[in-house]
Amino acid sequence: MTVPQLPLALAPPRRPRFSNFVAGDNALVVRTLRDGLEPGQWVRVSGPPDSGRTHLALATVADLSKRGLRVAFVPARSPTAASLLDAADAASIDWVIVDDYDALAGSAEGERALFNALNRWRSARTGVVLTGGDRSGIDLPDLRSRLGQAVHLVLRPLDDRGLEALLRQLLEDYSVVAGRGLVDYLLRHGPRGVGRLTRLVEAMSQRALAERRVLSIPLARECLDRTREG
Repeated sequence: MTVPQLPLALAPPRRPRFSNFVAGDNALVVRTLRDGLEPGQWVRVSGPPDSGRTHLALATVADLSKRGLRVAFVPARSPTAASLLDAADAASIDWVIVDDYDALAGSAEGERALFNALNRWRSARTGVVLTGGDRSGIDLPDLRSRLGQAVHLVLRPLDDRGLEALLRQLLEDYSVVAGRGLVDYLLRHGPRGVGRLTRLVEAMSQRALAERRVLSIPLARECLDRTREG
């Protein structure tokens, strides 16, 4: 009688924290979000897509919550973002983190909801951190003006050295063994964006653990081909 094999326990999802964010040229941004936020302050972090903005947003949520502060997180790309903004009661929160705020650009309902929310939060002296791209796509002039009142931090993409550090951090986070030459291969052929590279290594790690394989170049090639086909 053949006893079926139990599946291996896979690594849990990677939790975005300041401790596993590879800063590169963004040390000032990280220090400000981790150590420099003051009650009632507004901070806007802008950067290109896939530069780690959401990681920093979630790390800020975790860090502020760990200090015992009441934090609301609003993913602006959510179809219900306007409702989430309306529901963020300024009287019951110390900080609100709005991720991808520029996803509301061009939506009259979304822009108005964010503008009204910012007014409520200002009156209540609620701290606000907004992450996203620039504010040029915002149609509502009053909202563009409000966003311009926040301390502005610019997030820069990682260079090759930073991407290598990120790859090594990801391998450590997922507790997988990398085959010879894997890091160099991914630096040459893998995606350059932080988010896409993170998702690729996560997918590779899950397959390597499930199939009891080393995280090798052939496995990386298979995962990259699937990504391109998808």
